[in-house]
Amino acid sequence: MRTVVRGASAALALVLSVAPRAHADTPPPGFLEPIVHWGVQKGETCDDIAKVMYGAAAHVPLINRYNRVDCRKPLPEGITLILPKGVTSVPDARIKSSHPNVRGRPSGGGWDTVVTGAALYRNHNVQTMEEGRAHIEFLDHTHVFLAQNTLVVIYGTAGKTSVAKTPPAVEIEAGEVQAGLSALRGEPAEVAVPDGGVVRAASSDTVIERKKARTTVAVFDGKAAVQSGGKTVTVPKNYGTRFEGQAPPAPPRPLPPAPRWQDGGSASVVLAPPGTAVITTSWDPVEKAKSYRLEVSRDEGFHDLVVREEIPADVRSFRAEKMPPGLYRVRVRAIDVEEYLGVASDVRTIDVVAAELRGEGARFEGKTVTVNPYGVLALTASSPVEVALDEGPFGPPPAQIDLLKQAPKTLRFRTKSGLEERITLVPTPVTTTPAATFDAAKREIHVHVATKGLGEIDIPKRVAPRLRIRLGERVETIPLTVAEGGALLASFPVGDAHGEVRLDVLDAHGKVLGTTTILAPEKPLPPPPRRPQLRPLGAWLPPFRPAGVTAVPWTSPTAPTAVGRGLSAGSTANGPVFQANGRVSGSFGALGLDALIVTTPFERGNAGTMPGSVPTEDMAWLGARYRVFERGDSELEIAPLVRVGLPLENRRDVMFDLGGAAGGAQGRMTWVVNAGARFLLEEPSAQIPWVQPYLLVGATYDPLRWLRAYVVADAHVLATIGQAGTVVVPYGLTAGVEAGGSVFFALSGWVGRAESVTWQAAGTVTGSLGFRLETESR
Repeated sequence: MRTVVRGASAALALVLSVAPRAHADTPPPGFLEPIVHWGVQKGETCDDIAKVMYGAAAHVPLINRYNRVDCRKPLPEGITLILPKGVTSVPDARIKSSHPNVRGRPSGGGWDTVVTGAALYRNHNVQTMEEGRAHIEFLDHTHVFLAQNTLVVIYGTAGKTSVAKTPPAVEIEAGEVQAGLSALRGEPAEVAVPDGGVVRAASSDTVIERKKARTTVAVFDGKAAVQSGGKTVTVPKNYGTRFEGQAPPAPPRPLPPAPRWQDGGSASVVLAPPGTAVITTSWDPVEKAKSYRLEVSRDEGFHDLVVREEIPADVRSFRAEKMPPGLYRVRVRAIDVEEYLGVASDVRTIDVVAAELRGEGARFEGKTVTVNPYGVLALTASSPVEVALDEGPFGPPPAQIDLLKQAPKTLRFRTKSGLEERITLVPTPVTTTPAATFDAAKREIHVHVATKGLGEIDIPKRVAPRLRIRLGERVETIPLTVAEGGALLASFPVGDAHGEVRLDVLDAHGKVLGTTTILAPEKPLPPPPRRPQLRPLGAWLPPFRPAGVTAVPWTSPTAPTAVGRGLSAGSTANGPVFQANGRVSGSFGALGLDALIVTTPFERGNAGTMPGSVPTEDMAWLGARYRVFERGDSELEIAPLVRVGLPLENRRDVMFDLGGAAGGAQGRMTWVVNAGARFLLEEPSAQIPWVQPYLLVGATYDPLRWLRAYVVADAHVLATIGQAGTVVVPYGLTAGVEAGGSVFFALSGWVGRAESVTWQAAGTVTGSLGFRLETESR
């Protein structure tokens, strides 16, 4: 009957005191299930509570899930118990956080990777590998932190016992764990070792290290009771002890002192491009230190570690590179020759703020940042750091700082802890090198401006470059256009103005970026009338043919500058004839000179065998002409001419040639007319006339620039040749072409009446190779 009354009173107490929480279905923060609070009445036992809450005494272990009570006797009156709302099965612990290379194995199972949130039950093994770390949280909010290369066995929590002795949370096989108080009850966290030793840490920071059979305990907060070999020692803050196997623990001894930071190293705020931040620090030596442990963490408890390194004693500095944005905490501990882990140094906080600078010349150098005055500074801070421009108010970091508009000289950063850091902004030089040229024909000045320091800058929008022009009293500003490569270009006319021109390159705010001067000369007088451009008329090499007295060359008013060699063959009054020739001509202003030399002909005929024939001449002709009239670009030219013929081998007389040439050009055509007479001053010694009037009329056409075709008609009047008193009028037609440029080939052919007293047809062909010594317009 007593049990029933006790149970009824417990139920009533539950309804009256904790009814609001008894009906909550949502787990409160920090719990995996809905809970209720039970106020213990006088004389109540665990069996009484289990029957009321869960319907049977078999559920007594649920009472020990969150409470450390001895269920073998009545519970203390007035205490408050935390009870699961219903009969549930929950894990003994969970992985609160894990880093790479952490694995787990349930009782009787195999190893597998464990991740954050993984459930852990009794006899579950958890092992951190190289670079691995893990944070384990138990139902009673006991926290255990595993260093790398650590193996533990989940042993249980307060809820795993129904006897007075409470088993530990974990059993460490090897490695290092950090144990913390139960946040739920404020009771010690317990860690066991395989040889029977137990560490009860009434501390938030107690480190237990297991190497083979030796266990070392270092207490950095509160105290810890270390039990082994039937003996228990209490280790206070900043002391440590050790034991091996089942031996009793050694008397507590002071831990190595905290290292002192040296001056220098990274500032409290590090500004760097994303992924390039560097953290550096150094410290003074600690006596008897064997090595140092350097830790860099994202959280205050140094559980979310990004760096954890053990450094030899002769190295007392640290450098971490490529750090992402965030708030980092750095501390260092000494490890002495007995491998006791020492007291941690003061924590240095370093805020890494990602900064991206746009513009040429930007660079980060500790507390000095070189910036482009036309650029933009973009900030990314993942921690609650504040920023002030110059001496302005602090505020959240702006996404962008326009260095052109705001132009700050310093950035002041204030961290969450109140530390203030000043970053100096140094503008990089931006210069231009203007160069100007004067176009005399257009009376314009062309400006080309080379830039330095504007790479990656949107020059039209950010700089808006302009050119200020000062010429006498004239002052004006024109825009500069941006060419490929960042050069700036502008052109402007000066008209009739002259004198020194000052050119200033300005930006949008009127800042002078570069200056140059140039002289604009006076406008020159109008040029004299253009001298007509003479075009070559007729042929470059006048057509030649073997003949007795009618081989008169077709001559233009202006002598072309050319030289050539030719070979002729044909049928004349003397039968077959072969003869070579050489020709040269040139002009000196209006005066033209020419020469024609022919070789002794090869022919069979003579006056004895062929009556009425005239031997083919082999003479050197030297001539001169003088252009007495010209109009336009060779529209009309007139020149008198004179030639002297000197005999070579044949017994001929000296001959003279007096005449004139007229010609003109129209489009692709030219025309040339020659009229004159050849004569002797003495009694002829050969069958040649005293006087020989002649007329040559011809024209050319240029179908292509390098090709000229022509035709020439000729007529001669020969008297006293052959029989006395006889007059002979030989005539013919020449056609030819010249093809080429500076070197050209000429081919001509003539057909007509021969120089004989009897009518006789004749024909010759001449081929020549010539060289032009001038252009077609001269």
